[in-house]
Amino acid sequence: MNKSILFSDITIVTPHDGAPVSIVEHAYCSVTGNKIVYVGTSKDEASEALKDASEVFQYDGKNKILCPTFANAHGHTPMSIFRNIADDRSLQDWLFGQIIPREDRMIADDFYYGNLLTLAEMIEGGTGCVANMYDGALLIAKGAVETGFRVQQTSMGKKCVDGKWSVDRTSVDELNSFIANEGKGLITHSLLVHSIYLYPEDFYKPLAELAKEYDLPVSVHISETITENDNCQKSYGCSPVQKLDWAGLLNDKTVAAHCVHLTPEDRKILADRKVWVAHNPSSNMKLASGFADMVNMQKDGVRLCIGSDGAASNNNQDMFMEMRLASFMAKGTTLDPTVLTAEDVFTMSTRNGYLACGFEDCGIIEQGMRADLQIIDYDCPQMWPLGNPLSALVYSCGPKCVESVMIDGQFVLYKHELKTIDMEKVKAETKKTMERLK
Repeated sequence: MNKSILFSDITIVTPHDGAPVSIVEHAYCSVTGNKIVYVGTSKDEASEALKDASEVFQYDGKNKILCPTFANAHGHTPMSIFRNIADDRSLQDWLFGQIIPREDRMIADDFYYGNLLTLAEMIEGGTGCVANMYDGALLIAKGAVETGFRVQQTSMGKKCVDGKWSVDRTSVDELNSFIANEGKGLITHSLLVHSIYLYPEDFYKPLAELAKEYDLPVSVHISETITENDNCQKSYGCSPVQKLDWAGLLNDKTVAAHCVHLTPEDRKILADRKVWVAHNPSSNMKLASGFADMVNMQKDGVRLCIGSDGAASNNNQDMFMEMRLASFMAKGTTLDPTVLTAEDVFTMSTRNGYLACGFEDCGIIEQGMRADLQIIDYDCPQMWPLGNPLSALVYSCGPKCVESVMIDGQFVLYKHELKTIDMEKVKAETKKTMERLK
């Protein structure tokens, strides 16, 4: 016997595999446990799907949209502790002059509470999953499970002693053990390969071999700046994409962030290898990295998703803003208002993001899928009159319109109230951290 929920007379907006995004008004959605068991327009069938439930909670869908939660395909969650303290700088100055020196002084609580602060912000903005590229894997995974949040978390898989890099399986084994014993289906695993410029040339193939040995996806930054490309060309005589492909690090599980400066050959390699490219519009603009050519990537068959990057280089984790900017940037740079449509960026931010993060049964509102859902209240000036619900979600909506969020069948935000995070504790701890590290 299960406690279940029935969303009644609600507008459902959802992507589908191999079909356009659908908009169903006056719809019903039944959830039992962590699964969706009915989606359609029949109240009787929706109720019948819950006939074995011991208790059914009725959710009135008047002036509400039900859609999948967002999957943020590239983030650095503990970096919320560096928010607003290293701005208006180039990427090289920002990373090597400001961020890394602070990261070297981080302690365990910084990882744990910085992560929770970011998860709270993401939840309030309708996000239920993030591909997190950062150290502190066990602390971050623990916080995510306690929160009820999905994370594709990186393990280091390496160590550096006296300037010499070597493979270290300890962190990989530890995270795998946590996922198996405590992950509750909320954590997937990837290998952190930061970029083509952080390690010596002879270390990239061992990293690729480690990923293959453990059947791990790879998380990597690619061609974020012109400087990165120029230095790679000087060092190796090729682009970052070509060099990472040479190392064996590009495949259908790789999540490649940024990809701002690509050649047509680079795009072909990414498409052929079925790499997931995580577009980071706000971060790329703020750091003046440039404008990723999403239109030609899409034309060339590259698989696309959207990320926010960390709060140190973006300052917020608003996936509504990222969708809107992604579409607007593509239209503005091509002078073509028909490219990268609302449907495109909505799918990139939901279904595609979940697939990139390794959660194949999330990101679609269909029978049998996981109940990872957000409820949008459009009874507000920002979204009224509603017009096309899909356009409204991409071009009008924002985090303040997110009323409730469900992840794996559990409300983590209900009627604008966080249910699984003690925000006063998180605020107190992260304030202490910022004062120590600023």
